Amino acid sequence: MVKILGVLLLALMLLVGRDRGLQAFLTILMNMAVLAGVVLAIAYGAPPLAVSALAGVLLTVLILFYQNGNNLKTRVSFAVILAVLLATFAVGWLLCAEGNAGGYSEIKINLDDGLFLDGNVSLSMQQVQIGVILLGLLGAVKDAAVAVTSAVFEVHRNNPELLPSQLFASGMKIGREILSTTINTLFFSCVGESLLLFNLVCYWGYSFGYFLNSKALYQVFLFSGAAGLGCIAAIPLASFAMTAVLKRKKGGADEQTN
Repeated sequence: MVKILGVLLLALMLLVGRDRGLQAFLTILMNMAVLAGVVLAIAYGAPPLAVSALAGVLLTVLILFYQNGNNLKTRVSFAVILAVLLATFAVGWLLCAEGNAGGYSEIKINLDDGLFLDGNVSLSMQQVQIGVILLGLLGAVKDAAVAVTSAVFEVHRNNPELLPSQLFASGMKIGREILSTTINTLFFSCVGESLLLFNLVCYWGYSFGYFLNSKALYQVFLFSGAAGLGCIAAIPLASFAMTAVLKRKKGGADEQTN
């Protein structure tokens, strides 16, 4: 069934995107290989944070430069994404440490499956949780950064006489347009992945107050909250960075064509 779905996906991507569709499909395969390498490296004892950080940089390079080419927009987007990931790493570390996030929650550990789990795992579950957050928010932050930098680039190319403040304002306006849909996408993704957890809460009769203060709920919304913060931070940063680079490169006609 997986093979059938993969062939169907490839056929539709070729039909709609043609060469770019094939390139996007190959990027997906390479991303899967990188993520598989992350799991194997952590399983064999590599530090989760170091592996996740390296994988995040590699995934960003594959998605941006292989799929979109080496141009001004992708270079600025790459710098913005790295800056957001560093900031999110600091916030994620604080939230995971203060909330003791990582590993099985108190709700899942009470299931029958929890009786067969070995508690002597030589891994920091908090580091794994931070790695999951960093890798998980790459897609959302990348979309926001690329959308804003591309929009600011096109506005500047069609209206090169705009002042830096006007160009920055146009990027912020476009960013606000995509922010609501991005946040809603993250929210519904979080809710969809947590339907089983909500079902367990109802089945075992946990009180609303207990569930509201549980580690399980905290871990559910930790990822979507961190991803949302990353997207919000990426919009003004991408708009400012692209505006600064374009106004500094007034004579760079070769860059303006990419």
